[in-house]
Amino acid sequence: MKSAAGKAVLTASLLLSISPLAARAAAAAAPALVTPAYVQAHMGQKNTVIIEVYDTDKQKSVYDQGHLPNAQFTGFLDDGWRTVGGAHPFMLPPTADIAAVVGRYGINNQTRVYLVPAGPVKGDFKATARIYWTLRYVGDNNVSIMNGGDRAWAADPSRKMSTAAPVVATATFTPHVTPGYLATTKDVRAALASSDIQLVDARPVAQYEGLKMAPVDAAAGTLQGAISLPFSTLLTPDGEGMKSKAEITAELKKAGVDPMGKGITFCNTGHLASNDWFALREVVGNPNVRLYAGSMATWTHEGLPVVPGKTPG
Repeated sequence: MKSAAGKAVLTASLLLSISPLAARAAAAAAPALVTPAYVQAHMGQKNTVIIEVYDTDKQKSVYDQGHLPNAQFTGFLDDGWRTVGGAHPFMLPPTADIAAVVGRYGINNQTRVYLVPAGPVKGDFKATARIYWTLRYVGDNNVSIMNGGDRAWAADPSRKMSTAAPVVATATFTPHVTPGYLATTKDVRAALASSDIQLVDARPVAQYEGLKMAPVDAAAGTLQGAISLPFSTLLTPDGEGMKSKAEITAELKKAGVDPMGKGITFCNTGHLASNDWFALREVVGNPNVRLYAGSMATWTHEGLPVVPGKTPG
């Protein structure tokens, strides 16, 4: 039988043998979706950041009229979450650039982050999901989305809104890229040569069928064998909430997507596809789904083949 001292030495040796990265991976991730009541109960805790996600900086005036207490504003398309300009705009920035953006919101590696879909017409859950995916990709497991967004918060009159923008001190976030979140063009080409990986197109049906083309793409159509799963079919009507697991599973079945099969979601620039990725990975619980961040903008500008999609029925 080992002595107490021997057990202590053994325990210390085991702890030293675990790298910080492995320890982070072993830590339980924050719940992906939380309710307004959950955020209300936890928003006063130390080192907590709330970010309301709008499409563009032009919507700042809506945020100024009222938002969650201490919530910061971000315009997804303008605030550094994607690249601007270049041969392929709206792509995933270099990891160091992402870390700088994250730190600008006062987020370090221990910060608890709540993302809130918001918007003057329809909330943008898909943009929120893309920021969520980006944070998880760079190793932040302390992030959640408040389901239902600012509309769900305001639905309870007892919950306060604020017009004051919080004062934010820049923080240092150290990225640790998470394997298994990002699919590259090489991965997609390998998937096309395999029958084991389903390719899920999150765009509107007209783009999937090649009847319309996004301005960022060089050709109309979709990937050979891709399944159409428009992002909007997974959201509540106001665009700020994700449907229930049962409802999403029904939509997957209707579309012909295996809920637990290996998969890669894509769209034009990885924006809409983040929504499908979130539904599959975080709501349904499928760990074997990745996001093709380059999507059709990258694929078509590299001259790779596309076909008209065919919807069932």
